[in-house]
Amino acid sequence: MSQSVLILGGGIAGLTAALSLAAQGHSVTVVEQGAHLGGRMWHAPPPVLLEAHGATWSLIKTLGQDSVTRSLRHTPLEFLQSTGTRIQFLHLPLPSPLNTLLGTTLFQGLSMRDRWHLLSFLERTWEQDPPLPNDLDSRVADEWLTSIGQSETARHGVWNSLARLLLGAALEDISAGLFMRTLRRCFLTGARATKLIVPPQGVDSFLLVPLTRELDRLGVRVKLNATVTQVRFSHTRVTEVELADRTRLTADWYLSALPPQRLTPLLPERVVTHYAYFQQLSRLSESPLVVVRLHLDQPTRQTQLILLEGKTFHWMIRHPEQERHEQTSVVWAQAVGEPSLLPQSTEELVRLAVDDLTAAFPTTSSPRVLDCNVIRLASAMLAAKPATHQYRPIATSPFINFLVTGAWTDTGWPANLESAILSGQRGAEAISAQLS
Repeated sequence: MSQSVLILGGGIAGLTAALSLAAQGHSVTVVEQGAHLGGRMWHAPPPVLLEAHGATWSLIKTLGQDSVTRSLRHTPLEFLQSTGTRIQFLHLPLPSPLNTLLGTTLFQGLSMRDRWHLLSFLERTWEQDPPLPNDLDSRVADEWLTSIGQSETARHGVWNSLARLLLGAALEDISAGLFMRTLRRCFLTGARATKLIVPPQGVDSFLLVPLTRELDRLGVRVKLNATVTQVRFSHTRVTEVELADRTRLTADWYLSALPPQRLTPLLPERVVTHYAYFQQLSRLSESPLVVVRLHLDQPTRQTQLILLEGKTFHWMIRHPEQERHEQTSVVWAQAVGEPSLLPQSTEELVRLAVDDLTAAFPTTSSPRVLDCNVIRLASAMLAAKPATHQYRPIATSPFINFLVTGAWTDTGWPANLESAILSGQRGAEAISAQLS
């Protein structure tokens, strides 16, 4: 039986849900306050994908884009330490956990003492003997790594860089539980899971364009430049949504794909104060992101992804597609969880990025910036603080026909692309389950 579904928000979570529901024959409308679908994903840097990102790869395959990504080579996980030492974590095509255990043994970024402490811990984790502590979600990752024998050099030289890449924050700001679950999924779930892949294009090219094309083919209706101002409820259900132009929209089902700070003001006060499900959203916070895109007058022939310790920016991605066509290069410099960078001028951020670039790519001598742009997001992704896990909501709300999705919801992943796609899939599945 076909049902009408109104989706609030045209980011990747909402669009993923729309795709699944429309494919099942439901009448779907997406309301987006911006001028185009995709939200923050347009003009974003190429994402760092892991083979462990199952929902992402499933969507890529559904959209027929697996031919674009199937031939992509594994990107080495390279670290540039504050001492200037460059090290790589080797991906070994061995059964898990042997690939990770042997890779750790050969990893020169850790001292022999740190390696043996870590190996012992990984072996115990794999065997689940003893089980992990129950309080990991409330503990700080930096403190927990210290407790399992990781030195200050290892924590700051390796683990901090990895935490910023995978969870969007430094070790002292993230939950040990989420850090551990992410590491286990990425490095202890199979030989392929540890593979890092950086697509040759941004999310807009290889994901959003084919996704919006498929939604159009399926007849999904889209309302752009439409701002939701109120969600109205009865005792057990949502009854309608009102837009800024006083238009009222109704549907059988309503699915929010909005960030928590945008969702809460749309709800009646009685709903927010009465239901713990909505009260807890105020406990969630988001961290900033600054991205600088540099178009340089010379190629950079070294690594494609490098994590930086002790620099302004935390990692850099080289865009190799550009170098195939001309003797230039495009490099994305990214910094997470650094609010002090937000008020910096474009000129200053570009200067800082070029400084870090010369360290990350030492063959680049006095590069000239042909073109650049800066992205500043004060609220880029959910902060992975200790105890945050308990406040991330599941898809089903206390109201029968109202569901909540987004990278920030309870998916088990950090608030990344995988989490957004997975939440959209789960929101659609929750509606389907209630209809069956």
